Parts: sequence; C-alpha cells; structure tokens
Amino acid sequence: MYRSFLLLITLISFNAYSQLRFSGEAVMLVQGGTEEELPFWMYHNKSGRISQTTNSAARVTGRAFYSFNNSAYLEVGAGIAFNNREEKKIFDDEAYAQFSYNWLRITAGRKQREELYNGLSATNENILWSMNARPLPGLQIETSRPITLFRLGDFNEGNIGFEASLNEYFLEKDRHVSNARVHHKSLHLVYNNGEGFKIKSGIQHFAQWGGTSPEHGKQPEGIADYLRIFAGRDGGDNAVSGDQWNVLGNHLGSYELYITKDFRKMEVQLIYNHIFEDGSGSRYDNFPDGRYGIFIDLKEKDRLIESVLYELFYTKNQGQYSTGPHKNDAYFNHYQTYHSGWTYNKRILGVPFMVYDAELNRVVNNKFLAHHFGISGSVGDYYNNYPYKLLASYSRNEGTVERRYNPKQDVFFWGLEMLVYKDFFDINLELGGEYKSDGNPLYGAGISLIKKF
Repeated sequence: MYRSFLLLITLISFNAYSQLRFSGEAVMLVQGGTEEELPFWMYHNKSGRISQTTNSAARVTGRAFYSFNNSAYLEVGAGIAFNNREEKKIFDDEAYAQFSYNWLRITAGRKQREELYNGLSATNENILWSMNARPLPGLQIETSRPITLFRLGDFNEGNIGFEASLNEYFLEKDRHVSNARVHHKSLHLVYNNGEGFKIKSGIQHFAQWGGTSPEHGKQPEGIADYLRIFAGRDGGDNAVSGDQWNVLGNHLGSYELYITKDFRKMEVQLIYNHIFEDGSGSRYDNFPDGRYGIFIDLKEKDRLIESVLYELFYTKNQGQYSTGPHKNDAYFNHYQTYHSGWTYNKRILGVPFMVYDAELNRVVNNKFLAHHFGISGSVGDYYNNYPYKLLASYSRNEGTVERRYNPKQDVFFWGLEMLVYKDFFDINLELGGEYKSDGNPLYGAGISLIKKF
C-alpha cells in the first residue's frame, strides 16, 4: 500500500512538471441497510472494494499517460482505497505500468480490469472471471486487438484473425495454500465479414499451482512443472499427494462463443460460455452447464433505455451423469490441495452467484439455475442527463453435489445506481434489495461523491 501511495504522489508531480497527460478520480461512499449485511448487488462485483458489511469507503486513483508516437504509449497508474470493515482498512487498489505497441500490450502489477457490457453483466468477461474480487497482481501479455491471419476477397470483404493472452498472477499469503500462483491463457479466432458481422470463438484456461500447502508442503514450481501446468498434463512424480487424477495444480476453463451483429440503430451480441474443470467438462459431459446471454446496445445515447442484457447461468449437471472418469466437478472447489478454491481475499473470482463460506473455506453453493437482467440508460431533460443502471437477478440454489440444500433456496436480488447531481463533483445514489426463501428481506441505500480530475 505504501508503494502505491508513493507512486500516486509521483504521478501528480509528473503532471505538474512535464508534458505527461494525467487523469484521476476521488470517491467517497457512505451506505447502510436494514440489517448488518448489505443487499447482494451493493457489494458484489465492486472490484473487491466493498464488503458485505461496509458502511464507509473511499479511494483515490491517478494515471499518467505518455505517448511515444502514434502506435506506442506507456501508462502508469496507482490508487489507494479505504474500507471501514476490512481487516486491513487501507490497501492498494491498483499499482501498475502498461506498455502498448501496435497490437501488443504488456501490463505489470495490479490493474483494475475493464468493465464490459456497460456494467450490466453478472460476470463481466466470462463465467470464470468477474469483477467480484480485487484484480490479481502479476504480468499480462496480450493482443490489444484482433491480429489478421488472412483477408477474404478484396476491398475489405472480411478477414480471419485471432486474439491471445498469456498471464501469470500471484495469490495472497492468507489462504490454505499460501502464495499460490495462477496461470491464465486464452486463444480466440475472430471472423469479421467487413459488414458488421463478427464471430469470436475460443478457450480460456486457468490453473492454480505452486505455493505452500499445510498438508503437502512446498508444491512443485520448477520449469518442467510450469510446462505441465501450461499443457494441463499429469504431474508425474510431482503430482500432489492424494490427487486421484495425478494432475498437477487446480485447473478450470471455458469454451466461448460470441456472435455480434452491427445493425443501423443497435449492436446485438449473443454470448455462450461452457465451463469445465476436468475431462468430463472438456468433453461436454457436463452440458448444458455454462453461461448464455444476449446484449443489445442502442447507438442513440442519452435516452431512457440505451442497453439491455439478459444472462442465464446453469451449473446443475457438473458431470455427475458422466460415464467416463472425472465425475462430480464441484465447480470452484478443490478438495485435494487448493482448498480455498477459485477465490481471492475470500471473494469468488468468477460469477458471484457461487457462494463461498469463509469459515468452512469452501464454496457451499455451486449448483444453481440463475436468470440475470440488466438495463442502462439516462433520464433528464434537454440540458442535463442522469445515467442509471438497474440489475435484477433470480437464482434457485441447490448447494453442491456432495451437500445439497434441503429445501432448495430461492433468491432474488436487485440493485439501482443513478447519477443524481453533476457539477464541480458528482453525486451517485445506490439502492438495493435482497429476498431469500429462508431469510428476512434486506434493503440498503448508499450515496457517493465523485470528483474526476
């Protein structure tokens, strides 16, 4: 956190005495509810800045941008945050350096991830990689745009290209396997017909590995082990004790398909993510588990409805009916070694409808059918427009394959964010509600002051 503070001060100094472009933001938030806990959408997908019982929070962020030429630039950013209910009340929100040249982008450090779908999605990028937790620190190497492999016809009649990324992250010390690592890579083929129709299809692969386990000691972290992690191969003599499949690390991934059509007045995208954790999922024995969605973005802005999103999440199969090996996937859990599962600082890294129990140190709900809706737009008059975002979600939760809820749990969450004042600073209002079949209703409200500079 101290290093982030020094970097933030340095950025402000550079802006005063150089030609660097600088931007920043300061936010102060107060909120509360009818119970000690806040409603679901008032603390989920908040980039790890807000906890379930947060009453006050604040953050300051600064970014410096230097352009070498039209195709190369360097961006450096830092931010510190405060949360009155975190064990460590002041923490680094981000601290990074990012270099871009033509189609290549390299990022080192902790950088907040881009919010997609106008902030309407329950899981942002894909079913495994949401904005529910703080961004992981590490190194990211990725394409910043599709790279053309070959063109179809003449005069830009279309092309086929690809997008790719290779990322290495570090997890926190305070987890079951301390200082474990996360390997992440992705590869997508992209077809563009040159007339507003695009198909993007590919795979994302994640793997937890390394670190120190209280039961098994230091986990393999050599070059040969990394190559096995990269390829998803078995661990040989280095496989962890008790791992019945003899696979090194904790793997999960998704097959993905995005179909986008650009119309005259709107852009429409169809979304599909198939989740897998082992052989049953990778060979589709857990179908139809995954994420299905449609996003409609209207081109005319400053109107009551500007974009709409619907997502369906289904995770009830989990390979339990598979006739082959690797049954009962237990999404986001890992029982052999990495007991903290797919979490960071006790927050789910993927779609937040998964429920993590910090005391048990395991995901206790990963078997559900969920519907999620999002609408964004703005209200106002000829002179002023005030943007809003409305989220509404329903889920029937069944617990896990090993320990099911009896009876099943029905939940409904809604959240509304709206700008209500803009001048020297902005004021944003937030409301939320949560209803569970086995609990009392929760209501909450919050107000934030935002100053951009």
